[in-house]
Order: sequence, then C-alpha cells, then structure tokens
Amino acid sequence: MRERTAPRSPAPAPTTPLSAAQHALWAASAGQPDNPAHHLTADVRLPPEADEPAVRAALAALAARHGALRTAVPLHDGAPVQQVHPRLPVQLRVVELGMIPERDRPGLVERLADHIANRPFDLAAGPLWRALLLRTPTRSHVHLAAHQLVLDDRSAAVLRAELLETVTAALAGRPARLPELPPRHAHSARREHTAQEAARPGPAAADLRGARREFALPGLAAEVRRTARRARTTPELVLLAGYAALLHHWGGGTDLLIGVPADERPPELRALVGCFTTTRPLRVRIPADGPVLHLLEEVRAAAAGPPAAPPARVAFDLAPPAGPGLPHRRQPGPHHRDAATRFDLALTLAERGNGYHAHLTYRTARFDPPTIDRMVQHWQHLLPALLADPTRPLHDLPAPP
Repeated sequence: MRERTAPRSPAPAPTTPLSAAQHALWAASAGQPDNPAHHLTADVRLPPEADEPAVRAALAALAARHGALRTAVPLHDGAPVQQVHPRLPVQLRVVELGMIPERDRPGLVERLADHIANRPFDLAAGPLWRALLLRTPTRSHVHLAAHQLVLDDRSAAVLRAELLETVTAALAGRPARLPELPPRHAHSARREHTAQEAARPGPAAADLRGARREFALPGLAAEVRRTARRARTTPELVLLAGYAALLHHWGGGTDLLIGVPADERPPELRALVGCFTTTRPLRVRIPADGPVLHLLEEVRAAAAGPPAAPPARVAFDLAPPAGPGLPHRRQPGPHHRDAATRFDLALTLAERGNGYHAHLTYRTARFDPPTIDRMVQHWQHLLPALLADPTRPLHDLPAPP
C-alpha cells in the first residue's frame, strides 16, 4: 500500500524588525488596543459606475502591489516584528445609500465612517487596513482606514491616487498607469535604525485619553500663499508660525518645541506605501517684540536646521490635500469627539477649497472643552490678522478671549 504524506503547511512569512517609529506606535497601541489614536483615514471619490466587484478587485491589486497592505505585527521571541504575508484578505464593507432618505444619510454616513475608523485592528494577525464603499445612483465613495504602523499621511495620498487610477483604468478597459516600484521591498530597503535599536523595548504606554475639536478656516488659503511668497517660505511654515503665535499667546513662552512630521523615505521609495513618517522636534524662538515677519524667519530657520533633541509635547501637521469629503457627511462643527493623542496639543490642517479643515486634538488631563473652544475662536481671529499685515508687531495681534 502506498503511504500518504500529510500536505506541507506553507512556510511562515519572513519577519523583519520594526523601525524606531513603528516600535513607538506599537507600544502605544498594544497598551490600549481599543484606542484609535493611531488610526488614519482617507477618502476617495470614484466614478459613479464603480461597483463592489470593481473596487474589490482594485483593492486586491493594490494589496498585491504594496507589501505594507499585507503586513501584520506579531510577537517573535517576545518582541514585535513586521511580517509581510504573501496575501491577506481584503476587508471591504459595502453600503448602498440609494434607498436611504436624503435627510437620514448624513447621520448614517457619519456612524459608518466612525465605525470603520475606530474599530480595533488585530495587530498580530492583520490586515491593518480596511475599506468602506458607499454608493448612491450618482456617486461611489471609498473610505479607507489603516493603522499608522503600515500607512502614513504621505502614503495615504499615494494610496488614494492609485486606487482612483486602478478603478478608472479597469472601467475603461485599459491597464492602470502606476509608477514602477523599486525591485526591493520597502521594509528591507529602509534602515532608519539598526535592527538592535529598532527592537529595543519602548516606553510604557502613556495616558492617551483625549478629545478632538474640529473646525474650519474658510477663505484663507490664498492669503497663506501670498504671505508665504512675501516671506520667501512655504504655506506650511506660515501656518506653523501662526500656530506658534497662538501657543505663545496661551502661555507657551518664547522658546517653543513643536513636533512636525518628517518623511524618512529616500527618493527611490516615494511611490511606496508604508510607515515612513517620524516626528521631528523644531525649536521655535518667538521674537516677542518683533513683527510677524521675524517670526516667519525664525520658523524658516528652525525648519532648515537640525532637529531639537528633547521630544515635543505639542505637534503640528499640514496634511496633503484631501479629496472631496464623504457624501452627505456633516461639516466640521463645535462638537468634541473622543480621541487620543501622544501630545498635549496637536493641530492638523488640510486644505479644502479656498480654506482649511482643521482639528485640534488635546489631552483631557491638561485641557477642558471650554478652553479649547476659546483657543479655536482665538486662532480664527489671530491667523487672519497675522496674514493681513506681516509687519504688525506680534504683541499687537488679537489677544485670547
């Protein structure tokens, strides 16, 4: 009789150490697995005819293209490692909104988007991203959510563009026009730290309880660009200077340390999706007796200089331009959502039309909602005044309410 042998189980996917930035994210997430502090979202508006099969096929193609979308973070010998699997299932939820009355859609969309963004990820098993497809007879819209262990803001912009191109190409019956990727995988190509440094145990997870206040800054984008040209700097640094002025007025002193995102990927990896962003501390010295232009010069010099040594407790980020918002979703309002933050105070801006969508995330042990409301109201007056006359003395800008 011929003896049968048991089928061989597939060899486990190889593992590599986490980068230092990934290890810090893992330590915070593992300590509070139900906390969505390190989840990132991105919206993609697709052609109206993009249905579930087209979107599912495009997401699967992107997962095959980018190893980060097939990555999990299990423990190996007691330390977290990243493991790139040959394949992982694509998590896609589809909701048809066409039968929902128009008046009921905003609340439903908001609940669906919050659910997909806030639901915990299984770090050890993966996948560490998921998608929600919302459809009406006239539009298709994908809401992506991912853990920052595998996706950063710049990678989210890459993923949005590639999803749109992949779906559009499939609907048109042509190959997708995507940039060629480097022959080696991003995780093996990136060496931000040695393996020994990256695998060192991180600090104990801090209390990340916090909240987020969303608000809008309409009609300021052109003024920000005009001021940037006048000061020979960038719109991002103009907005950072405005944030520094706000912190100064609220008791931050004249020597500020502000964390800003820094993309550590080399040029040949610009088209890859993954976790490359770290926080770079900038030391901004406030010329309290000088004009706004002097502050802009200080911020420009700080951005061009070496990073400061101590970690920052406040942060600023101007995200890449976002696509149109989710269909029928409510506009930013004065409500405070539960959130979490590694920083005492973190301001994030994204250009929308001729203005900015913003949210201020804060540690609830340090700030209460009324204080944050006054801070938002103050910045909505301070920033236009700063932009209107950069020769104006800093001490002459509007004071806190």
